[in-house]
This record gives sequence, structure tokens and C-alpha cells, in this order.
Amino acid sequence: MQSFFEKFGRFYRLVCVLILTAMVLIVFINAVMRYAFHSGLVVTEELLRYLFIYLTFLGMVEVAHERGHIAVTILSDALPKAVRTALHVVGYVLAIYALWILFDGSLEYYAESDTSIGQVTGIPYQYIVAIMIFGAFGVLLFLCRDLILALRALFVTHEEFPPRYVDEDLKQFNEQQKREKNAGKEE
Repeated sequence: MQSFFEKFGRFYRLVCVLILTAMVLIVFINAVMRYAFHSGLVVTEELLRYLFIYLTFLGMVEVAHERGHIAVTILSDALPKAVRTALHVVGYVLAIYALWILFDGSLEYYAESDTSIGQVTGIPYQYIVAIMIFGAFGVLLFLCRDLILALRALFVTHEEFPPRYVDEDLKQFNEQQKREKNAGKEE
């Protein structure tokens, strides 16, 4: 099961890299055309806007895959391990509910935007709304994974979830402090 999530996360990452590469190339070509020919392509502005929307929603999925969201942990760090994991379970349930609202609303918006097209490119707006569905589905998938892992940690293994990441420099500093303290006691 874990390999499925890894492959799914790599797929999202690959699509993000391709979109970002396309955006850089489009901007570069447009800048060269403006410099050399004193005019750029009008279609690039709308295309870049659409690609940026795609990159935003796919990036949201990549952050959910890596559990790389920003968190203020001052209060939760003071709680016991089991309470902290239970707090994460509540957070995952609330996040899944919010993403379900985004997913459901995106499906409705997709159906309503069947006649809208881009002004310059003529791209149907449903292609843009589809990324909201795709992004919400991806984040929902990773949040469900994390919810299952958190419930397993809370009730089966009694470990902390998500595991805490330790800064290697801080870890080395603490180990050095312990060695110095032990050396002082021996003398």
C-alpha cells in the first residue's frame, strides 16, 4: 500500500516539474520575442495563468504527500504523545471534511462551466476546473492515508503520529552536551 502512495506522489511531482518547465520555457520564449521582435504572444498570458492554477493545486497534493504543511506546534508539543496523536486525528477528520466540500463544489462548478471558454486561447474552462477536482482528490487520498496511519498509531502501536522530525544539527549538539556532562561527572 505504501508503494502505491509513493508512486502516486511521484506522479504528481513529475507533472509539477513538467508544468514548471513549460512555464519557464514560455516566459523565456516570450521575453526573447519581445526583445527581438518588439512583440510577444498574447496567448502566453492566459496559458501561464492556467498553468499556474494547475501548479498550485498539484503542489497542494505534493505537500500533502510529504506532510510538508506549515504547523505551529507550541501547544501540541506540550501535550502527551497519545493526546497529540488524537489531536492529529481530529485535524485529519476536519481537513477531510473541508476537502470533501472543495471536491463536491468543484464537481458542481465543473458542470456549470460547460459553456465558458478562455478569451484568447479558447480552452474550455472545464479543463481549469478539472484540476481542482484532481487536486482535491489527491489531497483527500493522502489525508485518508494519514488518518488510517494515525488511528493505527493511536490504538494499535501506541506510537506518535506523525513521527517528529529531528534537526540533525540539534541532535548532534544534544549528544555532545550529554557526552560533556557525563565526562564532567566521571572526573
